[in-house]
Amino acid sequence: MKLSLMKRLLLVSCLSLPLALAALPTSAQAVPMPEKPEATAADLTPAVTSSSQIWESVIALPDGRLVLEAPRWLGNPNPQLSIATVGGAPAPYPDADWNAAEGDPAKRFVALTSMTRAADGTLWLVDSGVPDREAKPEAPAKLIQIDPSTGQVKRSFPVSADALRDGSILAGIAVHEQTAYVADSGVPGILVIDLESGVARRFLDHVEGLTAKRPIVTPSGEVKARDGRPLAIDATLVAISPDGQWLYVQSYCGPLYRIATRLFDDPDSTNTALQESATLWYKTHALGGLTVGPDGTLYWSDVTTGSIDSYTPGRIPHHLITDPRLKWPGGLSLSGNTLFVPAAQLDRAARFQNGQATVQWPVTVYSFHVPEDATSDVLRK
Repeated sequence: MKLSLMKRLLLVSCLSLPLALAALPTSAQAVPMPEKPEATAADLTPAVTSSSQIWESVIALPDGRLVLEAPRWLGNPNPQLSIATVGGAPAPYPDADWNAAEGDPAKRFVALTSMTRAADGTLWLVDSGVPDREAKPEAPAKLIQIDPSTGQVKRSFPVSADALRDGSILAGIAVHEQTAYVADSGVPGILVIDLESGVARRFLDHVEGLTAKRPIVTPSGEVKARDGRPLAIDATLVAISPDGQWLYVQSYCGPLYRIATRLFDDPDSTNTALQESATLWYKTHALGGLTVGPDGTLYWSDVTTGSIDSYTPGRIPHHLITDPRLKWPGGLSLSGNTLFVPAAQLDRAARFQNGQATVQWPVTVYSFHVPEDATSDVLRK
């Protein structure tokens, strides 16, 4: 979530997604989300809790550990990044020095905004360098690579300044092989970064698919910024298909778009061709997290309804669960047939509650058993 583009706040409801199930269309129009969930409350169980931090995102490692992100902009105490086993107590990750409040900004986390696990098993993190979303950057934006097998930082390098704009706040990240795709939610655009050379190129500035057109809505209503206006946020969520051919991206409140990644590397691609390539993929609500499974199925956490849903490569939606415990479900992670998702309660953070947090502690990361039907291209009625 990013807070720098108040000029794009609009008094429009996010509740525009059709809820009635329709027959499979013959056109490219997507199928509406089914109303009936496929899972039950018993499929959603607590995995790890915190009584002091708002965890916005989680990454599940193959060995069962969970990497947890507690963004500084929410007023969280350190550490910004921690690790825990299911049911265990979190510890600073990769160590206390990288989570220090002071010191060389090149060697510590200044303002983490996103993380992802690449196919080689390493973690890539985005540090926007902007701990206060309504103030100037405190440090240059950078990418950080951590090897979970050793618990060590492998690389850390700043993002090229010429790929940024005045007001840039780097957000979501997706990685395929040696390329990172990073969303800029401060000035909507996509950065394509060569992870070997560090060279960053910028595309799709201010295109429709990256620019917020409506505010964030939760089951409690519209979320308000500090100045009382409805909160809308530009390009924030990105995910990459397993074959690297498709990039999925959306502003925080949707809808979801799909872009062919080959166009970023085609010297004959024009800016117009790139803009026209952004295809409306699904009319999503506000999403707290977006990830993709090994078969290309998308999974997202729906802030507006407190739900988890899936969307297959064949464009068949599955409503997996809606649960009152999923208060602002955040960045989720798939491990086998289990999703891990934090109930982040971001709208209850102090910055949205006149300086007095109303979080119902503890903040909980849940494990969710994914129904087998979640990846089916058969429309379930």
